[in-house]
Amino acid sequence: MANYTLLVNCRSNSSRAEEYIKASESLIYKKLPDCEIKYISSPIELTTEAARSALSSSVVIACGGDGTAQSVARGVHCSNAVMGLIPVGSGNDFAKAIGLKPRQSIEYYLEVILQHQLINIDIPVINGQVFINTTGIGFDGLTNYYASQFNFLKGMMKYTLSGLKAFFTAQPVRIYGTVDESDFDQRVWLIAIANGAVEGGKYLISPKSLNSDGVLEMVVVPAYSRLKLGMAFILLSFGRSLSAEYSEVISFEKAEFKITDLHYIHLDGENGPSSNKYKIELSKDMLSVIGDLSDG
Repeated sequence: MANYTLLVNCRSNSSRAEEYIKASESLIYKKLPDCEIKYISSPIELTTEAARSALSSSVVIACGGDGTAQSVARGVHCSNAVMGLIPVGSGNDFAKAIGLKPRQSIEYYLEVILQHQLINIDIPVINGQVFINTTGIGFDGLTNYYASQFNFLKGMMKYTLSGLKAFFTAQPVRIYGTVDESDFDQRVWLIAIANGAVEGGKYLISPKSLNSDGVLEMVVVPAYSRLKLGMAFILLSFGRSLSAEYSEVISFEKAEFKITDLHYIHLDGENGPSSNKYKIELSKDMLSVIGDLSDG
């Protein structure tokens, strides 16, 4: 019989995750009688507690958004435990990628966990840091930085207004290095490293990306005119993917490159530390997560 630890990010989505679980505690204990619930307030603590819980629990459940899922995945990765997810974030991109339906009742998520349908996903690593869905550098990272400053906004409005601000302030950056064995040297508006198809809740950044196919995609938006960048942003905002006119997509397993220009970066929607040198590769170990494999 499985035993469970549920890690709740108290800061996720303006404390909605904490409220959601506290209102459901009696049902959780009824469905998962051997579950221990822990309320946590920082990403580092989430990762530390996930690693500790993975030693004694067979299932470690993350409750929050994509950043919460990333933090818990970092702790569970390379353990014998599997990861479950109750998505209560703004975008919930990783949850959608494993078949979970966002904004459902707690009964639905508990039933998915009890069904225990496992999906083995690839784990990308950038400069030693695990991410699970996408990393964005340039315009993408700047948009995410602005979104983190707009605490008075919620949901897609936050990302839309952040993207508009980034449109007027972003500057192209030069990125040079190698992608697998090929040389790469371009000035770009953004580069997105994709393990999943969607980021920011609705932006179809890399429609062919699958998190279990053994490769990553690098989506390159070259430094064409700002007007054309605006057209690309509009297409993404309406749920469209970018054609070859607007972007290049490169499938790869390992990349190393340098950036000397000032830039911003996000990892799964969380602001990341920028560097002048990046190394990106897939971990040798996959992560087992509980998803919803039903057709409905």
